[in-house]
This record gives sequence, structure tokens and C-alpha cells, in this order.
Amino acid sequence: MRALTGVRVGIVTSTVTGILTFLVAPAEAGIGDGKQVDPPADVGPSDRIQSRAKFTAHNSPKSGTPMAPVGGADWAPPGCWYEPQFTAKEFQRFAKKQSMGPDGYGRFLIAQYGKDDFRSGEAGSWWKKKTSDSPNADYTVCPSQAYVFLDPKKKAPADIPALSPKILAGLAYEQTRLPAPPVKLSPATKRQIVNLDTHVRFDAPQDRVWVTASIDYLGLDIAATTIATPKSLNVDAGTHEAAPRTCTYDLEKVKGGYQVDSKGADCNISYERASGDGGQHGTYPFTASLVWDVTWTDSASPDGPPVGDPALPDGQSTYEQDVTVKEIQSVVRD
Repeated sequence: MRALTGVRVGIVTSTVTGILTFLVAPAEAGIGDGKQVDPPADVGPSDRIQSRAKFTAHNSPKSGTPMAPVGGADWAPPGCWYEPQFTAKEFQRFAKKQSMGPDGYGRFLIAQYGKDDFRSGEAGSWWKKKTSDSPNADYTVCPSQAYVFLDPKKKAPADIPALSPKILAGLAYEQTRLPAPPVKLSPATKRQIVNLDTHVRFDAPQDRVWVTASIDYLGLDIAATTIATPKSLNVDAGTHEAAPRTCTYDLEKVKGGYQVDSKGADCNISYERASGDGGQHGTYPFTASLVWDVTWTDSASPDGPPVGDPALPDGQSTYEQDVTVKEIQSVVRD
């Protein structure tokens, strides 16, 4: 895998507080009695293990806002997945370091997973369920088992969400932060005039943003890059006292990114009434929303061949600013 550079923007944490009841294999080596075993209620901090996935951001400002799907698209980032955690010997040592009392977590692990010395000598490793900490994630399809034994060279069972470029792309989408639209108005925000067109432009070209998610551990070496490319700008006057109230502009690709300038466009907002008392008091909330076309590749490069399945929803970043609209007073003399 190619080296990754940039700013590390996040790590998704894992919890095991949601472990449910498990069925154990027949008793082995005097441990367990072949009956149903419940995991301990409190497994301790040693089992709250962070994901090994790494996230690297490019052109994504720390002060930006998390990318949100446009129009409430029916999409959610992955709620859980499995990724390599232990070799057989490492898992065995880990289990024996836990509490071995009647209700200890180590006793539970050995009873649940320790048959045949944690499958020592088999091709593969033990993968642990990781759980997203995102409030937007979909947790409805998360299996109950905390560990599964998988070979990264073989396809995982359909009901096991093993970490894949597809899952990494969804996690990278969740980690993407977008800049606010760099919008400038003419006339300026405090100098808007009734019945005068409001021209919109960027004060600087806006370039694409991408986040690469990757993992290289215990034979699993994969990556995915989610790319957000600005494609259109929607503006809203913030009041019905404008004609039109909204306009949409396609962006133009220029050196350094994408640009917009609505001067001469078919659609430009024009306020029909002053804000407040003749423009002396009160404002209108002018909103600019930048829509981003989102694609992904199954590599560490944003320029790799795009993968279309599954498609990721367009993203959006929004900026609101108050505008003051005044009337021009004219004096007519005979």
C-alpha cells in the first residue's frame, strides 16, 4: 500500500457493552460445562479497543462541518464491522489475562472461543466487532458475536460485515469535513438595495476534498478513498419578499478548483422589500448551500477508478449570513 500523508481526522472506537448471550461449544480442557454462558456485565477497560483503521484527510478543514447527505438521503454510515484483532496465540494470551473467576470475562472467552486452542494452526485470525460512535450510523444489522475467525484471503459469510473497501468508504464519508461556501455578495451584505440584483461569487476557487481510510494488519491490507467534488451552489434569500427567492448555479472548473460568478446569469435574487424599518433595523438570513458530488475508489488514491456500488449520496455544506436591505430614497423637484 502506498504511504499516506495528511491530517489524521478521526478514530472510531469500539465497545463491548452491547455483547449479548452466546452459546458455547462443548466443554474443553475442563473449562466450561457445555451450557449457555453469559458474558460478564462489566468487562473492564481492556476490552474497549480502538479500531486500527486510519483516516487521512486532504483539503478538509478542521473548522469545517461534517458532510451531510443532501435532502435527507436514505443513507447511513456503517454501525459496526469486524476487523483483525488477534492471532490464535494472541487471543489465547489475552483471554488468560482476564479475570478467571466464576463470572470472569476470561473464563467466558475461553468457553466461547477457546476450542482447539483458539483454532491455532488454522489459516486466518480472530476478528473483533467494532462499533461506530456516530449518532448517524445504522446499528440494526450488527451481529451479536464479539469475535469471529476469518481468513482475509477468503470471502466472509454474508451475515458477517467484515471490513472491506465498501465499509471503509462509508466510514471515510462520515469522517469528511467540508468548508463553508466562500460566498461574496455584490452589493455587500450590509448594502443590499431593493429591486437590485444580488450577484454571487466565490472569493477563491473551491477544490475537491477527500478522505482515505486504510488498514494493514494481520494479512488485511485494504484502503478506500471518498472524494467530494463541488458541483453546484444553491442560494436562498431568506424571505418571500424576493423575486426569485432561490437560485441554483452550476460551478465552473478553473485553475485551482471550481468557481461561480452569477453576474450575467439568468437567475439572480432581487429583494422587493427592505429588511425591517426601511432597512434601518432588521436583516434577512441569506443562505448559501454548496452541493458536492461524492464518489469513492477502492484504493488510497482519489484518482483511482471510481466504484459505483454502492453509490454514496451527494454531500452538502451550508453558510448563512445576515443581509441588510435598504430602499433608495429619491427626491423629485419640479
